[in-house]
Amino acid sequence: MWRIAVSLLLAWCFQQSLPQQLECRQLDHCSCLMNDGSGKIELHSLAHPDNPYRIDHNNFTYMYSPCTAMRNATGECKDAASVCQQFDEGGIGYNYGTADSASFYFDPNTKQVKISYSYFESNMTRNSNVDLICDPGQRERALLGYQGSDPFLMNFKLTSVCACPGGCMAPAVTCTMKDSCTCDMSDGTGAINLHPLDNPWAPLRSSHLGPELGRNFTYYYNPCSGITFANTPCSNVSSCQVDAEATPQIFYPLGHVAPASEVVTDMEGNMVLKYTGGDDGRQFDVILICDADQHVPEFTALGEVTRHYYKMTLKSRCACPGLCKDDPVARKARYLKWKSSHPG
Repeated sequence: MWRIAVSLLLAWCFQQSLPQQLECRQLDHCSCLMNDGSGKIELHSLAHPDNPYRIDHNNFTYMYSPCTAMRNATGECKDAASVCQQFDEGGIGYNYGTADSASFYFDPNTKQVKISYSYFESNMTRNSNVDLICDPGQRERALLGYQGSDPFLMNFKLTSVCACPGGCMAPAVTCTMKDSCTCDMSDGTGAINLHPLDNPWAPLRSSHLGPELGRNFTYYYNPCSGITFANTPCSNVSSCQVDAEATPQIFYPLGHVAPASEVVTDMEGNMVLKYTGGDDGRQFDVILICDADQHVPEFTALGEVTRHYYKMTLKSRCACPGLCKDDPVARKARYLKWKSSHPG
């Protein structure tokens, strides 16, 4: 009996002496925990569903949205895609993996953690793999690289400090809307407050050349109380696109007065206001560019990036958390100044 006990003890000691197989135990669609105690690989702060990572290769654009399915996608990629292949000229998108199919695993050959994705459609499965490349120096923006493909398998790499165990623990910073043009930062840095820029009598404006028609369009934007152009479809809207070269002029409402959702963060770390509800499904984004020295707001229309989807930028100190507060007295002074310059 004692010989059996000794044999079992020796076998247990031998097993304990063997090197432990390295694994990364999946926690959710966007994180896993290394079993060697080195920490958690956390990709939540890389989630930008409205502006996925992109790379161009051989007349295709490949898009990757970790954690959350990409928005504003086309074709199959509307089906909750995390990985999408699309023709460069905006053709049909092919889904190479949904967000909820994400599976973390450690590859003993490459010594790297990977994420695999899959998409099943019409008795056919497309797959993709993303190698997570740990680079402590890559803090500003993750880099997406193309590593080749088979007909139904795409291979990519994502280089970031967030691919390092324990390197990127903080969740993505968000800004929760308080009213139509104020939001509170989740990191405690304060509120982004655009009330000082509100002026429905003289809204922000910018021109942009529409390449399809070969003429300029004028874009108007008022971030808080909206705009109304009398006797036009642009009544109580956040933004209006005007074809001033048409006869008569044509007015297109682009969105409701208030943003559609919580403010999101783009790949450069800028907060983005998203508006919906425009004429014929039009919608637009306003990218807020924080510049503490920009006392006079700089509004730039970037035009129609895809059909009925527009982008604009607003560079201002009021795009910085905690730098601007609502000032009703200043607002009234702006109105009186405008009124005096528009008699009758």
